[in-house]
Amino acid sequence: MNRQRYIVLILLLLFSITSLQARRTELILQKAADDRYVPAIPVYVINQYQYISLQDLLDAYKISAFLNPAVRKSVFRIGRLKFKVTAYNHYVMVEDRTFQMSHSVIFFDGETYLPMDDFVGILKMVGLVSGVTILSGTDEDDMQVEPTAEPTQYSQFDIVSANIEERQNGTVIRIRTANRYDANSVKAWINREEWLYVTLPGAKVNKSILDNTEIPKNSSIRKVTADQLDGTSQLTFRLRGTVEGVDVLHRDSPPEILLTIRRPYVIDQSHYLEKERQKWKLDKIVLDAGHGGHDPGARGNGLREKEITLDVVKRLGKLIETRTDIEVIYTRDTDVFVPLWERTKIANEAGGKVFLSIHVNANKNKKASGFETYLLRPGKTDAAIAVAEMENAVIKLEQNTDQYDKLSAEQLILATMAQSSFMQQSETLADLTQREFDKKLVGQNRGVKQAGFIVLIGASMPNVLIELGFISNKNDARRLKQASYRQKAAQGIFDALMKYKTRHEKLLSP
Repeated sequence: MNRQRYIVLILLLLFSITSLQARRTELILQKAADDRYVPAIPVYVINQYQYISLQDLLDAYKISAFLNPAVRKSVFRIGRLKFKVTAYNHYVMVEDRTFQMSHSVIFFDGETYLPMDDFVGILKMVGLVSGVTILSGTDEDDMQVEPTAEPTQYSQFDIVSANIEERQNGTVIRIRTANRYDANSVKAWINREEWLYVTLPGAKVNKSILDNTEIPKNSSIRKVTADQLDGTSQLTFRLRGTVEGVDVLHRDSPPEILLTIRRPYVIDQSHYLEKERQKWKLDKIVLDAGHGGHDPGARGNGLREKEITLDVVKRLGKLIETRTDIEVIYTRDTDVFVPLWERTKIANEAGGKVFLSIHVNANKNKKASGFETYLLRPGKTDAAIAVAEMENAVIKLEQNTDQYDKLSAEQLILATMAQSSFMQQSETLADLTQREFDKKLVGQNRGVKQAGFIVLIGASMPNVLIELGFISNKNDARRLKQASYRQKAAQGIFDALMKYKTRHEKLLSP
């Protein structure tokens, strides 16, 4: 007989002593990695099935777990393997494998309990446990009685009293028993969602005490009644409100039967909804002044696009900062060059809620004039495609162009799909911008269009590209030279943003 088996035999002998009446069952696991034994884990009987406490298991292995209280999911590691268990669920996840158990995980009185046989079987299957020993014996600690404890061992009754406790998501009923009473055969069930019946075979109940059980105010228990039916006692609890189920557990120290009545687990989602509303609240806007630095953008009639866009962006930013509590993020606020890919990166990392890219147009046709707003979609017209190609040409001025794939129709469609969740908001903002420009600016309203602008690709928020006018048209250029006209353009965008904000946040209001 090897040393390990000898140790187990000694333990079995120690726990077989019957001089004490309080019985206790424990589980000892043998690690497959080194054949060492895990400290003993207490076993509980719940609904006539053996369970172990998750916390006892964690303590035995000297590990901790992450608990998500919203869904009562526990995540922990035993050795190299990650486990996920969820209350009232029959499934256990071990890494990417799913195991189904015959009994569900139980959340009882603030603790998670695992069905012993099922869970130990999983530990064996994944190679963490090589041996299992069940010890049924005694524990002197079970016999310790606090000075203030009720001396139930001397009572003529097996069922002595009941205590009702209201918890956040259910009710706990503690039924005090005499030490000699074996609670393994206790059964509990709910009838018509109104009555909870508990039968205790072989038990004598203290009816006068149970019938007068104190019921807390606003309890889910309306009334308690005890009946003696020959050798069986029955407790009846009249319920208030909807219940989901009942679980039974018995303990030796103190000697008692615990019932937990589960109400439907309703998560108070008000803070989640508020958090979600804050997430989408328009509190941060990213302003992108097109071109800059060694990239002048479009040129004509003595003007350079990079200077006009920067001036309008600064004016718009000042309006937002002085008239609202919205934070403004600039992709550039000086005459510097910023690669196209970096502009949306700045917006995303800042957590922007709207991305506005401001530009000035140009065309070989000097008569072309007016203002327009673009969405990221495949271009429908040759003119729109030409505008996008002109704006995208800036990548030739960048030092590293390897990150830009050829913008094929397929890639543009994929990019558009990635932004599909923001498309409706983008369309609303584009339409409002054109409406405000139509009121404040001079020239042709060219409407909302679509084209494949690289600067918009990757923006994880509603986004539009605004063309203020044609620098190649002498009338548009003359107006764009005027500070007052650029201020009107900034004011038009600001007014559109405020109307968009009002509409957008109205949809988020409770």
